[in-house]
Amino acid sequence: MFELIRTAVRRRKPPTHGLFDLVSMDFRVSLWDLDHNMHLNNAKYLKFMDRCRLEHSIVTGLMNKLIEARCHAVVANTEVAYVRELRPYQRFTVHTRILGWDDKYVYYDQQFESQNKLHTHALLRVIHFHNGKPISPSTVQDIAGVTVAPPVLPSYIENWKTLLQTKRQYTEREFESLHQND
Repeated sequence: MFELIRTAVRRRKPPTHGLFDLVSMDFRVSLWDLDHNMHLNNAKYLKFMDRCRLEHSIVTGLMNKLIEARCHAVVANTEVAYVRELRPYQRFTVHTRILGWDDKYVYYDQQFESQNKLHTHALLRVIHFHNGKPISPSTVQDIAGVTVAPPVLPSYIENWKTLLQTKRQYTEREFESLHQND
């Protein structure tokens, strides 16, 4: 609740970062962030990532533009690589940036760093909605009055997109085969 109030107040300030700038936030692992292995719980990583994407949208001015345009964003896919654990009371920084977009999704890169070492790396793709219907990033730009050319997506994003498409096709076939026996 307090986070939403604080966000509402902060979003009224002018942007301090460009859309493709790296936005970093510092945290410390708390006792209530731990799992039974005494390191940061996997679900907590997602919560920190959400918080940092929110911060990115505030400091770049994207949040205001989306709210004014009555658009909202939803995470469609997440890929997380847990490289090193984060232990109790350990300080860490989450770096968030937009890599670019294609005709359907906006791609984010988020990294958890502590003591100059990578601990976790995540890729996310986000889809935007307007009036309850999915819209393309170019439509978001038109509605929100943003005129920025996207950078070329890195090759590993193209590989990830191929993997996600293959996974979707496989999952749909498996689902259909399971329910044919019903």
